[in-house]
Amino acid sequence: MANDYFDGVRGTDDYRNNAPERMVADGLLLPIHVISAATVILFLAFFVGCAALWISQSSPLFLVFGLVCIFLAIGYTGGPFPLAYNGLGDIFVILFFGFGAMEGTKFILSSALLIPWEPDWYTALSLGLLINNLLVVNNYRDYMGDKKVGKKTTVVILGRQFGLSLYICSIIVSTIVNPWISGKSELISITAILGLWVWFKLNKASTKNEFNTVLSFTALIILVHGCLVVYCK
Repeated sequence: MANDYFDGVRGTDDYRNNAPERMVADGLLLPIHVISAATVILFLAFFVGCAALWISQSSPLFLVFGLVCIFLAIGYTGGPFPLAYNGLGDIFVILFFGFGAMEGTKFILSSALLIPWEPDWYTALSLGLLINNLLVVNNYRDYMGDKKVGKKTTVVILGRQFGLSLYICSIIVSTIVNPWISGKSELISITAILGLWVWFKLNKASTKNEFNTVLSFTALIILVHGCLVVYCK
């Protein structure tokens, strides 16, 4: 919602011809309503996080991590130096949706169960890369529009071919390289077949429906990969 609001008021979404409808840019909701809803949700997330911290009796320092997450949820597309507009969107997603989300959850659960926290950096990186592929598809699709408004995504900075290369490299690292290095089951590599097929679809995508299909199957890859990781544990 914060992204929808800030992209809408900046006029970034005005040039996204193949993108799904956005609440602010398409006039579905007033900007003040969208940012108000985002603020309420962030407050709720903060209090749920505090409750989880109290129940698990985890380290109070974890609260700092939660506050950083909330701050960057706004700073991703808002503020004087929005990450997504300065080539840092991919790094943010990999760090916070991969390492932060997975290992943060694992840390809280380990504290609650009174067992040692044993991080799995390979799996966290894999999930971060696969989730970031959703951003790669969006940035690849919105290349011309982002370029017009000065939104410097990595795809705008390095070109659309870089976006395609990043997508397939993320698939290979997440579904083949990392499972092999970490000794996980070869069953996880099944996702590579689906990933390769989606990459070919992205290569040829040019319409809204085609990009939506690529986004849907990219999300499916994340779900399948996550389920296989849990199953192979």
